[in-house]
Amino acid sequence: MTNVFQLKIMNKIIPIFIAAVIGGGIFGLVLNVFGGFGDDFAANKQLSANIAQITTNPLATDWKQVSPPEIRAVSAVLTEITANGQYNVIWEKKAQQISPIASLTKLMTAVIAAEFYQQNQNITVTKRATEQLDAAGFLKIGERLNLENLLEVMLIESSNDAAFALTEPMGGPNGFVDLMNLKARDLGLNHSYFFNPSGLDPEDTNSPEEQINYSTANDLVILVQYITFEHPEIVKILSKKELALYLDNGQFHHNLQNTNELLGQIPNIIWGKTGTTDKAGGCLLLTIKGKSPGTYLVAVVLNSPDKFDDMKKIIDNYGL
Repeated sequence: MTNVFQLKIMNKIIPIFIAAVIGGGIFGLVLNVFGGFGDDFAANKQLSANIAQITTNPLATDWKQVSPPEIRAVSAVLTEITANGQYNVIWEKKAQQISPIASLTKLMTAVIAAEFYQQNQNITVTKRATEQLDAAGFLKIGERLNLENLLEVMLIESSNDAAFALTEPMGGPNGFVDLMNLKARDLGLNHSYFFNPSGLDPEDTNSPEEQINYSTANDLVILVQYITFEHPEIVKILSKKELALYLDNGQFHHNLQNTNELLGQIPNIIWGKTGTTDKAGGCLLLTIKGKSPGTYLVAVVLNSPDKFDDMKKIIDNYGL
């Protein structure tokens, strides 16, 4: 018998193939990957256009002109997003350069889980999930957690076991990661690609060396804006410094501690996500309250030897 989850997947995937036939190829397939959502499509089309704005607009002139921050990250950007969704680049350093992104990957993993699973869906933890490197989530084989619980474990603790567990209702990471890449194309993240749901380096997933998740600072700004407006549940989770995790049956699981050590330390930070691997170096993105009502800032550093120090230098430099 076809269950509710299977029907939900079918209702999203079938329009892909119809669009491909009518539209004449993969372009139609990608743009209609989440077919049937006209409003979302219009919003995503606008988001896709914004990547061009990020890469071509001059630096914002309504910010105090100061010397650029001296940071060691290979790539970085500080962008203001206005109340009407316009991007103003305040400062950037090789923001178009493709870099591995480590656990920043988990933002897209969260988006796919939130958009394809039922809100109250329970997911059973498998042996494969618990065997992930740097599991961190203290998950046990056979344990059942609902979607919200798994998202909390994955995002707050950057847990690789929770990231893998979230792929299990789709039969494992392969099909799930395909949806991550289709969503990336749909949003206009044209310099991003995913090979796994956690951001682990290839040697840690027994994959070929070239199969490493990558993106750019500019692409990540687009993803942050999408999450901010379309997925407040993800924002809410990542705004928590710590959280006592309880299962549906009322049983205490463990205390979650956010890997983002700047959260709560710097008052204007709204939410953010960390990532670190040997190949990616330190990665960090933050959203920060803007100076004008309705505005906020997105700061990203990639491939840094000290992601928190670099981010603090950016924040201090621009008086955030």
